[in-house]
Amino acid sequence: MALQVVGEGKAGVQSGLLDQVRKGGIEMAVMTNGFLAPRVQGCAIPSIGFLFADYRALWPAMDGALGAIVRKQASTQLEIEILDKVWDFGFRDITTSTRPIRTAGDIGGLKIRTQIDSDEMDLFRSLNAVPVVITLPFLRMALDHRQIDGQEGLLQIVEYARLNEVQHFCAMTRHVWDGLWICANPAAWKSIPERYRNIIANTVNAAALRQRETAAAEDETRRASLEKAGLAFNEIDIETFRDTLRRQGYYARLKARYDAQTWTAIEAVSGRLG
Repeated sequence: MALQVVGEGKAGVQSGLLDQVRKGGIEMAVMTNGFLAPRVQGCAIPSIGFLFADYRALWPAMDGALGAIVRKQASTQLEIEILDKVWDFGFRDITTSTRPIRTAGDIGGLKIRTQIDSDEMDLFRSLNAVPVVITLPFLRMALDHRQIDGQEGLLQIVEYARLNEVQHFCAMTRHVWDGLWICANPAAWKSIPERYRNIIANTVNAAALRQRETAAAEDETRRASLEKAGLAFNEIDIETFRDTLRRQGYYARLKARYDAQTWTAIEAVSGRLG
C-alpha cells in the first residue's frame, strides 16, 4: 500500500490525489482538513474562528466526539476510509508591524493578508479588520513596503519567509487550525486481512500521537528562535474576540450551516458561541 503526502499550497495536487484515492489509482494519501472542507461541511469545523483556545482544548475534541463527526462525514460523503487519529498541521497566528494584538479591539482597521477563503475573510471582516489576498511570493514585499499591516499564517511560514525581518509582533491567536487525515481507498483497505488492518491502524495512530509531540517541540524551538531574532510574542484575550464575533453575527451565520447535534458538539468544546 503506497502512501503519498501533500501539504499546504498544493490544492490542485491534493484534488488529483483525492480522486486517485477514491478510484483506487493510489491506495492511501494524506489530506489536509482544510482541503476537504469545501467538499465536506464537517471538515470546516476546525476552521471556525477562535473555536480552540490551544492544543489542550484541541486534542481532546478531535480525539473525541467532535473529531468523530468530522471523520464520519468525510469518510461517508467522499466514500473513503479515514484512520482515527488526525495529525497536526498547525494553528494559524497573526503577525503585525504596527502594534501588538491582545484584544479584538487591537485588530480593528488593520490590513491583514489572509488565505483565499471566503470563511476566513468573513472572520476578519467580522473583527473589523481588512482582509487582503496576496500570494506567498509577494507577501514579504507587501509587508516590507507597508502595503499591508500584517499577515496570518503558520509559524513555519514566518520562519521560512523570514517575515520576522519585516514584522515586529506575533499574537498567538490560534484563530483557526488545520490537521492531516490519513485517507485510504476502501477496496484496497478492506482487501487487507482484518488482523493486519488493525496492526496498521494502531501503528499509524500511535505515530500520529508522536507527531503531535514532535510538532509541539518544533514550534517551541521555532518560537524561541524567532524571539531571539527580535519578534515579540504575546498571548491574547480570546473572549474579546469571541464576543466581537457574536455581536457581528459571525457565529450565527456558521450555526445555520450545521444541524443541532453537530452545533451542540461544537459548543461542548468552546462554550456558547451563538
